[in-house]
Amino acid sequence: LTIRSANNVGIRKLNIFDIEIGPRGLLRIARALARRDSPLDSLSLELSSSSDTFLVDFATAFWENPDSLPNELIPGEIHICEAGGRALGTVLVRRGTPLEYLYLNTRNEGDHSRVLGVVALLQVLGDNPSKSPKILILEEFHNDFMEPMERLLQNQMCSQEVLGVLCNIQDTEDRSNFQRRMTSVCCNETSISTTYESNHRLIHIHNACPQLDHYLTMNGNPDKKKVACIKVYDTH
Repeated sequence: LTIRSANNVGIRKLNIFDIEIGPRGLLRIARALARRDSPLDSLSLELSSSSDTFLVDFATAFWENPDSLPNELIPGEIHICEAGGRALGTVLVRRGTPLEYLYLNTRNEGDHSRVLGVVALLQVLGDNPSKSPKILILEEFHNDFMEPMERLLQNQMCSQEVLGVLCNIQDTEDRSNFQRRMTSVCCNETSISTTYESNHRLIHIHNACPQLDHYLTMNGNPDKKKVACIKVYDTH
């Protein structure tokens, strides 16, 4: 493939549709990208159907050179099984710097394995929070995501700045629980210590309530020590 030889000729973004090349063609492209000296700015994959092993194979292609994984990754309709979530998470961890942007199609559509795949990915990132994508966009938020997401965001090493959920959380109780727990992530009022050690990096979360939005606005201040001190002063 010519992608490998295009290191210095201005190819920075790829939007690929499987109508022309199919899953095997996409994997050939992934292996070619993995041999580049520098990563693409963005890779968007539109795969109408995929096997349980596709994401595993895709992530494995970047195993030897994880820094070649594109800075923005949009896997489209790719099926995220549990093994695929772990494989992708492992490559993200091996990367020298966190991704700038990761979009995941988390629509359940009666297939709970897709939810388990995202949970597996979040668990890997929870053990390595400094490699969490700066922007993580989820099509839908499921209750199964709450615990590993909370664990990830509570770690002061977490590099994530934006949590996007494209579809509004329809269930009133689920939405309230999401907002309450994300508010606690950004300002844990249990003690002075927990407030000071709360997440001061997140600056945007979809479906935020006014109180959560207030803390996210505060987090926009680049002086994180000052943010921590203001939260302590306001809540204790």
